[in-house]
Amino acid sequence: MADHVGKEEGSPRAEALLQRLEAQFGGRMPEEARRKVITSYSIYQPMIIDAFTALRGRTATPAERDRLIQYFICSGAFDDFIDREELTPEALDTISFRPETFQPRRIEEQMFLHCHLALRDYVRDRPAYDKAARGLFRAQVDSARQTKPAPMTEEELLRITMEKGGYAVLLCRFYLDHDASGAEADCWYRIGGIIQLTNDLFDIWKDLQAGVQTLPNRMRDAHAFHAFYTRKVEEMMAIIAGLPVPEARKRAFLLNMMAICSFSDMAIRQLRNLQQQSPQLPDLNSLPRKALIVDMEKPSNIWHCMHFTWQKCREGKRMSASTKPLPA
Repeated sequence: MADHVGKEEGSPRAEALLQRLEAQFGGRMPEEARRKVITSYSIYQPMIIDAFTALRGRTATPAERDRLIQYFICSGAFDDFIDREELTPEALDTISFRPETFQPRRIEEQMFLHCHLALRDYVRDRPAYDKAARGLFRAQVDSARQTKPAPMTEEELLRITMEKGGYAVLLCRFYLDHDASGAEADCWYRIGGIIQLTNDLFDIWKDLQAGVQTLPNRMRDAHAFHAFYTRKVEEMMAIIAGLPVPEARKRAFLLNMMAICSFSDMAIRQLRNLQQQSPQLPDLNSLPRKALIVDMEKPSNIWHCMHFTWQKCREGKRMSASTKPLPA
């Protein structure tokens, strides 16, 4: 999603932290890697982190913001380690779970280690953090199979999609100065899976050209996929309805989460329009780029997102009124 929506409002802070670390290690990260860190932070901070801190009636502190930038330095570097096969599976395991024994050779590895150790030292609930980190590691390593020609089952793709996105966002909650309830942690995980699914829906054309297997580009029935996605959104809405927080905060949080969810629904709507009343989609490989690219500036797409968000907030308000609050 960071590649598709939002403005780089947080870029000065991220740029400043990157420059301090680069000066410390006497080098400069590749421009693509720097851009990925800045863009990810600039979008996730207002869309995700601010939504979860507002749920607690506060804004993120400067230290929390800096920890999130450090996290995106780690996640961006780790993605490159895997996607470009810069580290062996054994080295990936070492740098992740035995970082004190890893000998860095490049600035990307040095900065990953520095930020990884700083974040790990801050975390209060280490058992839960380590479990989430292990889950993300497994999903990221497994996701490398999506670029291989051997076909994967839909069950495998679903697990990897939800775990890769879910654990990636869930880790962010450990960098805040408050502990998350079980229901809040569930929201972190679920919105992460939806964000990963959104990325895959927006990248159908690109992934088809690159031979990457994803749930969206393996889709056969867009109407069935829409029903599956709607269930995912409604499950999250039910959890939000039970959050033990003041109603005004809950409504604002639901608005933020549904706005994020609207992007996937919009992309699926485009595929449903391609399929119309046919039992199956046409072969996606046979379609032109224009048919699969999602135009975020198209007025009808903007309207769809606004209407989806409004509709789900109305449903969420009714759901909240009839739901018993979960334990704090």
